[in-house]
Amino acid sequence: MFGDIAASEWLMLIVHWVHATGAVIWIGGSAFFVFVIRPVEITKPDLIRPALSPIGAVYRELVDISVIAIIVTGIILMFDRITGNEVTTAWMVVLGCKIVLAVWMFYLVWHFRQSDFDLTKQPNGFSGRISWLIGYNAIVFFGITIFMLASVLRVLFENAIKN
Repeated sequence: MFGDIAASEWLMLIVHWVHATGAVIWIGGSAFFVFVIRPVEITKPDLIRPALSPIGAVYRELVDISVIAIIVTGIILMFDRITGNEVTTAWMVVLGCKIVLAVWMFYLVWHFRQSDFDLTKQPNGFSGRISWLIGYNAIVFFGITIFMLASVLRVLFENAIKN
């Protein structure tokens, strides 16, 4: 049964698993941060602030490891696909959208770390209206969108194999 799987297929299976796991850790952690930690910090800052620094340090390390894993495995997966005959124009367009969103997410993380982002300050004016594009919520939204685009890529690839 497992003897029918070549070593290169095992390697690609591991690469897929590491890529997906890195994404789940980053997006899941971001969702937990946005939907659990942030509301508690806004409503009960004295309760959570003593724990926020150690939680943030661990979360930052997880994000760093996840981002490195996502980038390295993403490059491997991309080259594995584009070297085959199954790549279509639609597949390349979806991949391009996925890469653009991922780069935007990487930029947001870098920007938050550089600017010492304060969760308790609610943006107002124009910044408040577009905060979903530039805030922590954007990381969750774009991450979920990237997961959806990954599913689209898989369907496009499988359809190309059938034809």
